[in-house]
Amino acid sequence: MNYTQQERDRTIALAALLQSVYLVHNIAVSGQADQTDINTLLNSLIVTDADTTEAVYGKLSNLKTGLDQLHIQLVVQKSKHELTQLQYAVNLMRLASKLSKYDSLMNVINKEIDQIPQHIEQFGEIQNEQVLSHIADTYKRTVSNLTPFIKVHGNQNHLQNRHNANLIRALLLAGIRAAILWHQKGGSYWQLLFQSDKIEKITSDLQASS
Repeated sequence: MNYTQQERDRTIALAALLQSVYLVHNIAVSGQADQTDINTLLNSLIVTDADTTEAVYGKLSNLKTGLDQLHIQLVVQKSKHELTQLQYAVNLMRLASKLSKYDSLMNVINKEIDQIPQHIEQFGEIQNEQVLSHIADTYKRTVSNLTPFIKVHGNQNHLQNRHNANLIRALLLAGIRAAILWHQKGGSYWQLLFQSDKIEKITSDLQASS
């Protein structure tokens, strides 16, 4: 089908957002999530000069999980798990929109994100506990002070685990990144409501290419 580069970029950003909330939900419920999918999203935080939205995430196949989840949200009767993830995604969209009005908070986030490559160089990888703690703390000191508050539901044993808690906050910040990209490419709630068929067709094309 025919669609613009902006519509393609918008759908990719939406898939990244859905991948982030899918991972958050899995960690909260089971304590586990795909490591490659996690790394894709965490690394997107430090990509600031990509030519396309796809480049922010390395390659389209890195968002296969998100594209699959977007397809489910658009065309499949949703289970309780999918409805929970959808609520997270909608709240992240709302938070991303609100953040754009708070230059001081965005400046803090950008400053802290600029330090991540140095932390990775020091500690070896983005999922090192020190690096994760830095990203999670950035989310806690900025986004978590805004409404709507995102309360993650799951198994308390998993949620109270320090590593999981840091990972969830870091992934929520990556979700904010995706939601900001979606807004920058002209994303709106009205499109989700009234252009879902077109978004699904673009998603199907992207799934075939990933």
